[in-house]
Amino acid sequence: MKRISQLAVIFLAACGTVPQDAPKLEDGEIAMPAGYQSWPKFLSAVQRPDVKQVREIYVNPIGYKTRAGDAYAAGAMFVMENWAAKTNADGTPALGPDGKLVKDKIAKVFLMQKGLGFGSKVPKELKNGDWVYDSYDASGNRIAENFAACRACHLPLAQQDYVQRYDEFFATQR
Repeated sequence: MKRISQLAVIFLAACGTVPQDAPKLEDGEIAMPAGYQSWPKFLSAVQRPDVKQVREIYVNPIGYKTRAGDAYAAGAMFVMENWAAKTNADGTPALGPDGKLVKDKIAKVFLMQKGLGFGSKVPKELKNGDWVYDSYDASGNRIAENFAACRACHLPLAQQDYVQRYDEFFATQR
């Protein structure tokens, strides 16, 4: 029954409405949203040569409506595809004609969703507002993740509603 409730929240979030009595999710409880690739891109082809990755980040319509300087509304969701970069025979990242890393295959997919009362079991020192996190492999199977590491990375971003690259998005997309 909880899975059905989670899917209903994702469907309603994609449509732009989330009921006040929606289930309160914790880390590791976000259902993978079907069709997220049709959502607006938050950022595309984010280059991470330090970890040999290219990232594609999608934001659902609720999150896309956010304006610079505002917090995201309940129901906002991000999906970040982490693509392994192609490598040369010597293990160095392969670069395309544009000098950028070349995507090979999806390594992981991370989700970040905001909802009223989400993350109620998170220790206070790692609380990222009402955001929760989840992760999946390339086949869509949930994988175990240390969400404390995700939270610690997002924690200093309170002024950007805990969203990485918030300023970059609004500077380049709007």
